[in-house]
Amino acid sequence: MDSALLGILGVILGIIANEWIRRRNRIESYAQKTFEKRLEIYEVLFQLVNAGGAAGTKAIKDSSLCFEERFDLVNGAIVDIVQWCDEHSLYLDEEVTIQCVTLLMGVEDVQDMVDEAEKGEKIESFYLQLRYTKDMLKKASGIQDVNSSFTLMTKAKFRSPVLDYYNQQKKAMRKANKKKTA
Repeated sequence: MDSALLGILGVILGIIANEWIRRRNRIESYAQKTFEKRLEIYEVLFQLVNAGGAAGTKAIKDSSLCFEERFDLVNGAIVDIVQWCDEHSLYLDEEVTIQCVTLLMGVEDVQDMVDEAEKGEKIESFYLQLRYTKDMLKKASGIQDVNSSFTLMTKAKFRSPVLDYYNQQKKAMRKANKKKTA
């Protein structure tokens, strides 16, 4: 009787283990396809954000543009980003979409600002938000983690006077940002 019960228990455990393994393999297969699709979508979104950053910079710096031209330039970039995000909302994180869509809003008004301090603040905020947006896209797409893994595997340590200065400035900016948020 014990051996029959043990046999039935073994069959049941075998079925459960087989089902668990089968589902796990299916999820891994699905995850690979999803990662590749998301990567393609985030890559294009990153390009749209870069183009939007260039449009925002032009709207800020090109004093030959009238308000309507600046508005059309910035609005065109926003519309491109919004359309892309709407078409691919299944794969995009909601927070990333919100950040990308709102990135350029109000940039067309910067040239018309009279208060230089407010104008400087708005310009600084735009470039800071642009950097945050790009960082979010790298993180959400998985590229940042993949790049970190490759760096760990290759044990690459890059050194140059330019990179040393860059790292020093990066640390100073982090400290300044922490003080602002505290």
